[in-house]
Amino acid sequence: MKRQTKSFTGQRPIFTGSVAIVPGGFNLDTQKQRFTENMVIPGGVCAIMDEQTRKVSVVKTAKVSAVDSDNSKIVYLHVDEFFAPIFAVGDRVAKDGSISGTYAAAVSIEKIEQTDTTFVITLSGAISGLKADDVLIEVVSGNGGNAAVIGTANTVTIGDIVVGKYETPVDVTADTMQYALYERRVPPVSASQKDATGMFLKNNPNVKFTQSY
Repeated sequence: MKRQTKSFTGQRPIFTGSVAIVPGGFNLDTQKQRFTENMVIPGGVCAIMDEQTRKVSVVKTAKVSAVDSDNSKIVYLHVDEFFAPIFAVGDRVAKDGSISGTYAAAVSIEKIEQTDTTFVITLSGAISGLKADDVLIEVVSGNGGNAAVIGTANTVTIGDIVVGKYETPVDVTADTMQYALYERRVPPVSASQKDATGMFLKNNPNVKFTQSY
């Protein structure tokens, strides 16, 4: 059977060629995570598909542009010409690579101020040592109530996804075939999602990354 393929999102390709779409269709899991209506989830985001429930959750990340010098609870996040962070008020976050403590103790996003070129969050508390170029990642309640990443991605989103009021269809790829995802053109990919080489998804080596821009 010939695989259905798709190659890009928006006006800037995010894959080096046409990648395979996982057939059957999925919906965004809005029970597990917070999203606002009309939010745009960009292509190239690490995702966790459940073939039994036909639902997809995503690994929310964003690069820090700056931390307010007068109030370290105010954090400026990177906004690209083609994508913006997908955090929502109420999300709990941590510095990627430095997740520790309980979920209950993790800082939460209390306020978001967003324009076409800016995304500013106010946290419930400061994150020690957070600085420009660090990555924030959403955390959930894991084993024993500890803060943890939402899961280990087995796919990536193929194109931009506009969050709907009721259901939100999602296309993902679990096989980039001979091609690769342009990692520098998409939201930050957490090191926790990649294998030891940094070239493939840890939970699915059929998804490959390239550092070419």
